[in-house]
Amino acid sequence: MTVQVKICGIAGPSDYLACRDSGACWTGMVHYPASSRHLSISTLARLASCATEAGISAPKRVLLSVDVVGDALAPLIKASQPDMLQLHGQESPFAVNAIKQQFGLPIIKAVAIATKDDLKLSKQWHGLADWLLFDAKVEAGTQPGGTGHSFDWSLLTGYRGQTPWMLAGGLDPETVGKAVAVSGARAVDVSSGVETSPGKKDAAKIHAFIRAAQLV
Repeated sequence: MTVQVKICGIAGPSDYLACRDSGACWTGMVHYPASSRHLSISTLARLASCATEAGISAPKRVLLSVDVVGDALAPLIKASQPDMLQLHGQESPFAVNAIKQQFGLPIIKAVAIATKDDLKLSKQWHGLADWLLFDAKVEAGTQPGGTGHSFDWSLLTGYRGQTPWMLAGGLDPETVGKAVAVSGARAVDVSSGVETSPGKKDAAKIHAFIRAAQLV
């Protein structure tokens, strides 16, 4: 089975088209003001228009937010017209269920991992999230993702959960092959690993990352 790739933190239409041309399955649009990859409402709307023009091979667009729940999500969804939502904060199972019921969109729930106990806690999302995204646990008060930090991939060796999952955290064109081989991931997510500087995606790195992930 081919490894599916999500390129997170795109800056605009040119990044989106680079992801399409490289064969990405998903692109992540970050709406989180504390991030260098934060997108305004107007940029989210431009990406929605770009996707309409990009054709049937266009990657699915994922709106990433952090602890934005209920009606506060409505204007973001209206502007971006996403295919999926990625919840990357401390959203509760109750909040996730309410979001899914209100907006009817598939949900990726980020789960911070440092130990086997963290992995066990992911069971609370079965039946709520459509995908889990296993990312490296970071210190409280720091960026919740896109930091370039990784965790012990062997924690996922032999993992059999009810919910499809993707691997994130510290991946780049040089490490993704080993990460897939060790963890058994069939989907991966990258942000800083395909950038020249925070928030600046590089088309050549995107292509190299996808090629490396799919060579395993």
